[in-house]
Amino acid sequence: MARIFAIVTILFICSCRDKTSDEGDALFSQGKYEEAIQAYDEYLKLYPTNVKSVYNRGRAYEELGEYKKAVDDFKKVVDIDPKNIQGYLSIGKDYYRKDDYPQAAFYFDKAVKIDETHAESFFLKARANHKSGKTDEAMADYSNAINLNKNLGEAYLYRGALKSYLKKNSSACRDFRMAKSLEVEEADKALQQYCR
Repeated sequence: MARIFAIVTILFICSCRDKTSDEGDALFSQGKYEEAIQAYDEYLKLYPTNVKSVYNRGRAYEELGEYKKAVDDFKKVVDIDPKNIQGYLSIGKDYYRKDDYPQAAFYFDKAVKIDETHAESFFLKARANHKSGKTDEAMADYSNAINLNKNLGEAYLYRGALKSYLKKNSSACRDFRMAKSLEVEEADKALQQYCR
């Protein structure tokens, strides 16, 4: 009898764990961010180091514009899992949003060092370096992002803008055309402005 009770208890705990976590995810996907946060809070009382739930709660805070709470969760994510790329990218995006491009690049670079095949990390680092005026680093990072993902249209667009700034017009226009072929909205405007 005690053995059956133990098995039932374990099954109940496991089903609650999945249900609460899944409930938070479902609420998040419906745009019910406050309710999602409550569901994640309940789940995290039992499993405080569950990276996915901490990260998703941070995303919910971010959607509500509660950036401090969001970043606190993203920092918890990288404390729990120092190799969590999304945690570093999310922290970097917060610095980028605040126009602190050197700090943004610092966190994007942490993601690059974890996985040198992650195109988005290179692209975001390129954007931060570009905004900081570090043209050589930005150019290298845009090119790395493109080499890793030939369909990353925005990387072509912004590399083209950087090339245009550096007076490399024919090469810039090639990048703008590539961005247009990948259906990046701003590419048409860039072509009209720089490539007549």
